[in-house]
Amino acid sequence: MNVASQKPFKGRLLFDESLARHTSLRLGGPADRYYVPADIEDLQHYLATLDCDIDLLWIGLGSNLLVRDGGFRGQVIAPLGALREISLNPDGSLYAQCGVSCSKFARVCLRHGLS
Repeated sequence: MNVASQKPFKGRLLFDESLARHTSLRLGGPADRYYVPADIEDLQHYLATLDCDIDLLWIGLGSNLLVRDGGFRGQVIAPLGALREISLNPDGSLYAQCGVSCSKFARVCLRHGLS
């Protein structure tokens, strides 16, 4: 794992990051680039710098993810643990960022009587 020496972002940008570290089966090769954003503004800034032709993969906990030994030739975005804001809106709907785990989302829905 190599961390970028010059990073203009608040999050963590890693190169050749082993995706085996991020899957429940602990299998899979490296991602060319692996980014964990610090917050929503950081993610927006980072995404705006990416080449529109780059392959993009969003991952969560990795419990339903299989990665080939050759890895992923492109950019992986891992918002889990970073984009965790969840709140009930005045209209009764729920706002949840993409880093909220499914189990936390379900608990909040249950707590507020949402289905």
